Amino acid sequence: MQTDDFLNAEDVARYLNLGKNTVYQLAKTGKLASYHVGRKLKFTLEDVEAYLVSTHHGATGGKAPDKPRKTAPVVKTEGPSLAEAASFGTLEGDPFVIAGGDIIADLIAGAFNALGMPASRIVNGSYTALVNLYAGEADAAIVHLYDQKTNSYNIPYALNLAPGSSVRIIRLYGRQQGLVVQEGNPKKLTTWGSLLKEGVHLSNRAKGSGARVLLDEKLRAMEARSEAIDGYDSHANVANAALKRVATGVADVAVGTEREAARHDGLDFIPLQTEWVDIVVAKRPRTRPYLRRLTEVLVDEDFRISTRALAPCDLSKMGVIVYES
Repeated sequence: MQTDDFLNAEDVARYLNLGKNTVYQLAKTGKLASYHVGRKLKFTLEDVEAYLVSTHHGATGGKAPDKPRKTAPVVKTEGPSLAEAASFGTLEGDPFVIAGGDIIADLIAGAFNALGMPASRIVNGSYTALVNLYAGEADAAIVHLYDQKTNSYNIPYALNLAPGSSVRIIRLYGRQQGLVVQEGNPKKLTTWGSLLKEGVHLSNRAKGSGARVLLDEKLRAMEARSEAIDGYDSHANVANAALKRVATGVADVAVGTEREAARHDGLDFIPLQTEWVDIVVAKRPRTRPYLRRLTEVLVDEDFRISTRALAPCDLSKMGVIVYES
């Protein structure tokens, strides 16, 4: 993630109509995701928007309230109370670390923190998130990685990138992935093969991101050479930067999601692929209480409402275990 894509505490305070000290307190308690860049505390717009969604009680017609009424998605459970949660295992100490770039990771971390179960984030691509999990640097990875050979998502990568690991893979949601083009689609790009047309400049995504892996798998299936695509060898570290290049006319097309395209004026979205976003959780003694609670979080209707508020998505399989070892 590039430094230019981060917000500082003053930016967030203005955006939320809060005091800067309140922003620091929200970050300290984990209610608002934050990241250390050098010695400075930084935030992303997606995390701030996720925080707003988590505090939403209905349309207010005005600015965000001075004091948020909720600090995370409400998670109603029929299991033990927070006072009894220790019976699941130790909840203190090192937080449950969720790696990956999708914003649903922030909702899950917020739900855990609201339950008194410390959780934190590593923001990176799906591929690197699985490497973090295998190396023990993360307890869970949010992934959306397409495998052309099996025409499936995520399981082949979890097996290859975390060999020998005991994991549970749980489905989160489905969404549309495709081409993000300039408004009106002046280059008439409608298929993966149209990226090979002469005069088409691609704003590529970073290696390890789900969008980049999907593109590479589609090129492999077409037996197409990546060097035939103008712009393939340059890439943006975050989706926002890649799509900005299309919106400003620097590039003609990027691979992205409908939600990403909607964040920019002057862009159209061409859906080409239904992709599945899953969470891969390492089965370790310290993650057992989180696995128990995660099941309850994902079936909770308030959590699903918060997820739907982010973008159109298919929640029909949310919470289904798609693989376990």
